[in-house]
Amino acid sequence: MARPFAAMARLMRDEAGTTVFVFTAATLVLRLGGNIVLTRLLDPGAFGVVGIIVSIMVTLTMMSDLGFLDFVVRHRRGGDRRLLDVLWTIRLGQSGLLSLAMLLAAWPVALFLEKPELAPPIAAMAPLFLVNALCPMTLLLAQREGRVRAVCLIELGALAVQVAFNLALSLVMPDYRALLVGLYVGAIVRMLLTLRMIEGGSRLAWDRGSAAELMGFSRWVLPSSLLTLLLTQSDKFLFARLFSMAGFGAYILPSNLALAAQPFGRNYVERYFFPLVSRAWREGPDRLAAVFYAARQRQFLLLFAGIGFGMGAAPALFGILFDHRYEYGWIYFTVLLLRVGFDLDSFANIQTVVAMGRSSPILHANLLRFGLFLLWIAAFFRPLGALALPLALTVAELGALLYSIALLRRHGLFRLRQHGLYYAALVAALLPGAALSWLFARNVVAAGLAAIG
Repeated sequence: MARPFAAMARLMRDEAGTTVFVFTAATLVLRLGGNIVLTRLLDPGAFGVVGIIVSIMVTLTMMSDLGFLDFVVRHRRGGDRRLLDVLWTIRLGQSGLLSLAMLLAAWPVALFLEKPELAPPIAAMAPLFLVNALCPMTLLLAQREGRVRAVCLIELGALAVQVAFNLALSLVMPDYRALLVGLYVGAIVRMLLTLRMIEGGSRLAWDRGSAAELMGFSRWVLPSSLLTLLLTQSDKFLFARLFSMAGFGAYILPSNLALAAQPFGRNYVERYFFPLVSRAWREGPDRLAAVFYAARQRQFLLLFAGIGFGMGAAPALFGILFDHRYEYGWIYFTVLLLRVGFDLDSFANIQTVVAMGRSSPILHANLLRFGLFLLWIAAFFRPLGALALPLALTVAELGALLYSIALLRRHGLFRLRQHGLYYAALVAALLPGAALSWLFARNVVAAGLAAIG
């Protein structure tokens, strides 16, 4: 018992680690608390509608992903305000096109899903792309400079206001509209907080050379993002196409809860670890080898322990916190939470290789993921049904993780003992969580197993 508490104490002495840890805990509390209340105010169909709209927005975003964050962090002039203004101008134009595309796609998508009632809400959310794009590029500059606290406070503040609006509006109009308005409110608050907390806004500017550099960089990012898109959204579109809206809502809730843990580990990698290993590589390969495990060890041990406990305690958590209509969703939550762990590990590994000047592994990893996903669905969808979809995502992520480890070995960075500690922490935390579920939620365990046949 002493070791976990000692690790937490050491983490609290690390400013970046403390910020990410507190941000993670606070965000989880906000999301979980909000969902607990919302599941009692809204029926599963409301979550299904919002889930489809968010999936469409993610699809369009990733189809046009130019890799702004990685470009700013790696570029030698990433801190130049003129360059940031040019990037903001490009992003604003890109977002205008995405808004138009979503507006035009509303009716065809609704017809494809055989749910024509979805066309109006899909069209109503099209301008959200432009609202998000108005946020100044100084938020990316803050990430480049390692200003973890400011970035986390902005994201947390925007989420808190969004959740508050969701809850308040659900009392007035208890349907999907309350959740859609919350998305607009969160985007506006994020922009205002960025202007308030990080000096300098963004303005229209153009430089052909800078634009050409971005396009050159994005030649690996864009196809990789398209493959990521197919992987991360295929389960949702297939579920929405093949099952009822209520069934999709019961899937999207645990899916969102599991994925809620993903940005926190990824935020640590993007906002602290990736800039750190980029600087270390510029100083020399020996410096990179020295910081590769040291810079993430404490945070990853805590995150993997949290993932393990969440997997084990999932039936108990769903039985206690959610309405009985959602309780069988723990089975999806458990599988997708394991995928989050694999994703966190592979993401940090591949970003390290990117910091060394190689962008192609991003695409290669996604090609591997996509191939494994298709093979799994083809082989196991008929016998496993709906469960095959999240399992396919998890198997695909495991393949990408093994590929990233091979890259680390090639560069002399992989240490089996240090890497194995992450998964030892996951298993050690899973066991007490599973014991809680067995003692207090056997009926929920049975409901989840019955739901998958």
